[in-house]
Amino acid sequence: MTRTASATGTPTLAAQERPYQDETVAFTVAPGGSFEYKYRLDQGEALLYSWKATAPVNYELHAEPDGAPQGYAESFEKVDAKAGAAGTLTAPFSGIHGWYWENPSKAEVTVTLSAAGFYNMSHEFRKDEAPKTKMFP
Repeated sequence: MTRTASATGTPTLAAQERPYQDETVAFTVAPGGSFEYKYRLDQGEALLYSWKATAPVNYELHAEPDGAPQGYAESFEKVDAKAGAAGTLTAPFSGIHGWYWENPSKAEVTVTLSAAGFYNMSHEFRKDEAPKTKMFP
């Protein structure tokens, strides 16, 4: 990856040797249930995202740095009762970055996520289930 910076030191170009990935995925969340979905990003890589839910959910955008102790995560945003969000995350460190969604309602909720970036894998985590990993070319 080649980087150039502006006069303020802020990166203005981060050329990549591989193509970006993009996907839209939908997840069903049972009443009172939760799940996590995260992407593997290297430090400085950007993730553009937009998600919406069929009813308000509680969520946290966070990341687990490579080499961190088991269970450690750095939180970037934590919000209750919201039905969507969009933005750009620039990875402050290499690791897995993504969301924890919790359905506080008594009805099933569907969360639809659209994301684009230079990730090479994603992970889905649900309680009492083996993690699901998806590889991207």
